[in-house]
Amino acid sequence: MRFIFLLILLFSTNAYNQQVVSPGEQMRQKILINAEKHLGRRYRSKVDKHVFDCSGYVKYLMAGIDKNVTRSSVSQIHDGKRVKDIRHARPGDILVFKGRNPRNNRPGHVGLVHHWGNDTLYFIHSSVTKGVCIDHMYDPYYSKRFLQVRNVIGD
Repeated sequence: MRFIFLLILLFSTNAYNQQVVSPGEQMRQKILINAEKHLGRRYRSKVDKHVFDCSGYVKYLMAGIDKNVTRSSVSQIHDGKRVKDIRHARPGDILVFKGRNPRNNRPGHVGLVHHWGNDTLYFIHSSVTKGVCIDHMYDPYYSKRFLQVRNVIGD
């Protein structure tokens, strides 16, 4: 009898504590799960018909949630809607950076917001030197080159 009571209590508590997740949040979770499967993959490695340079990686991940983005970092700065304040960036949003020359404002690198932790924005991307990895915005290399955030997923 105690066992049945514990089962009833356990299942009723779990049903009560379940949170409703919006379709946009489900897509954001799905894209990060897929993104993390490729951690450590070399830059410009090939997956199916996709090449994992930075923009190819973002395009591949967006296609996995039925979102279409352009192929290059130069054009991905126009995909979706601009998030005016980086503090409003959410997992799955595209981060656009300048290329290797910080004085040239032309987009040259992209990644996806991974998470916020200790007031720091972490992002997942395909890096020339490290392959697919997670970095953060306190890294001077990226903070000096940051251009903007793009929300392709929506709410």
